[in-house]
Amino acid sequence: MYEYLELLMYIAKKQGIFGSLNSSTITISKELDIPQQTISRKLKEMEEKSLIRRSTSPNGLKVTLDNKGRELLEENYRQLKTIFRPKKTSITGTVEKGIGEGSYYVSQREYQKQFRQALNIDAFPGTLNLKVGKEELTSLLANKNTIKIKGFQTKTRTFGSITAYKIKINNIEAAIVKPDRARHPEDIIEVIAQVNLRDSLKVEDNDKVKIS
Repeated sequence: MYEYLELLMYIAKKQGIFGSLNSSTITISKELDIPQQTISRKLKEMEEKSLIRRSTSPNGLKVTLDNKGRELLEENYRQLKTIFRPKKTSITGTVEKGIGEGSYYVSQREYQKQFRQALNIDAFPGTLNLKVGKEELTSLLANKNTIKIKGFQTKTRTFGSITAYKIKINNIEAAIVKPDRARHPEDIIEVIAQVNLRDSLKVEDNDKVKIS
């Protein structure tokens, strides 16, 4: 999809993300310094992928961004913001009530083994759930190493893989654990540590904690 970004940006700069561009493949070709055949081919492909809507008339070509085209531009914008925005060293999370499954998963022997090896954490059997800003979290974790915890099978079921990040919660060594088959909304994270974080931090639902 990203091979169409230049054309999507061209259309958006000319007429905005909701406007219609009245032009021709010859004009677009000259202004972008791209062969006319390539422009025609890409516009056809973009229409087929629902990135644009287009029509022709005696007056030329009419092109409008479709929903998927706008979404692709917005996603590219979010990624660029993440790259150029100053990196955060800490953010604030709000303690949320869990769904009661953390203890079961964290206590699995194979997960515990990998937590010790990869995170240097002998994890307390439970997680602290925190509500965070998605963009703030992305900025905080942008330069951190991702640690993969492998999935495994028991006689009764399959346990999925996990992506983990080492962090601190109010200066307590901890780790964010994100199941690859997520059970929570994107703005809810689960945190493990060697201690019961609720008790050690003396926090309850809706209290604020510092993630660094």
